[in-house]
Amino acid sequence: MNRPVSLYLDLLRPLAAFMVLLSHASFLNLTGGQLGFMASTGVQAVDFFFVLSGFVIAYVSATRETSPHDYFVNRAARIYSVAVPAIILTLLLDYVGQKANAATYEGPFQVFTAGLFIRSILFVGEQWNAHRFPGSDGPYWSLGFEVWYYVAFGAFVFGPRRYRWLLSGAVLVFIGPKVAVLFPLWLMGVATYHLCQRRNISKFAGWCLFAIPIALLAGYQMIPRSPFQPFIPFSFEPERLRSTMQDYFLAALFSANLIGFSAVSDSFAPWLERHAKTIRWIAGGTFSLYLVHLPIMHFLAAVSPWASNSPWTLAVLVGVTPMVCYAFAEVTERRKNAWRNLILKALNRG
Repeated sequence: MNRPVSLYLDLLRPLAAFMVLLSHASFLNLTGGQLGFMASTGVQAVDFFFVLSGFVIAYVSATRETSPHDYFVNRAARIYSVAVPAIILTLLLDYVGQKANAATYEGPFQVFTAGLFIRSILFVGEQWNAHRFPGSDGPYWSLGFEVWYYVAFGAFVFGPRRYRWLLSGAVLVFIGPKVAVLFPLWLMGVATYHLCQRRNISKFAGWCLFAIPIALLAGYQMIPRSPFQPFIPFSFEPERLRSTMQDYFLAALFSANLIGFSAVSDSFAPWLERHAKTIRWIAGGTFSLYLVHLPIMHFLAAVSPWASNSPWTLAVLVGVTPMVCYAFAEVTERRKNAWRNLILKALNRG
């Protein structure tokens, strides 16, 4: 992964997270549906995140995290440094927000229970046909997919050679078909990384692979999309299969775009380098922006002095929420090394 490619990924991560934020800003109970045209972009962004995650994990497992200890400790530090504080923040904001305006929470919301807390901590909220997330933090569902992709991939890479297929398969059986069926999207990211490393692509082919997926994605916005989401229980119902095929299509576009960018990255290097510090800083809060924006938006909508369909409410939600998320990032994901040390101490004591 050369530096321009790394910066390109860091440019895309917050962009995708902000797309998710805008899709949730379209909720009727938050803004009266003022951004309805953005409603489907959140699922598209999650597909991109799966590919990007596979790409990055393929890189770190091949270069830095070459032992199961390093791999799993770093994954745990990365996830728990944001997930645990996100659950706590959601619990607090939901409690106050519901007191201020319960109607704001009439959308996707799940009451906290001890069982829900345990499910959230263990990331089994999406196991088989379940769909459980803490309070108003709907985006938490995707961790129930991604964390188990980490585990399945780690079991394959670091497990005993003769048992690695069995171990990975057991992980996917444990977590269930709706999660397993999208694992190939994540593996597209892994394959994309290795293709970028091993294949010499001409500049012309690189520009085509970079630009054509962007044009196709723009055109994709004009066609009807399935209302089904990845967390809906998997079935062979035509509409559910169409939803899954659309996920695969989007993942393939993103993979092609990354391969193309890798081939022409030197053309973007000067601009990316000039803005590297800003790009890195913004990217450093992406996980927080993704994971806690919806509880914050619920809270802000609940305490807003304006009606939900007021442009001022929309402006507050879209403008203030990212600032709060990045403040949250200062004590969570930007401190993941401290979390890593805590995990290492716990392991050493054990």
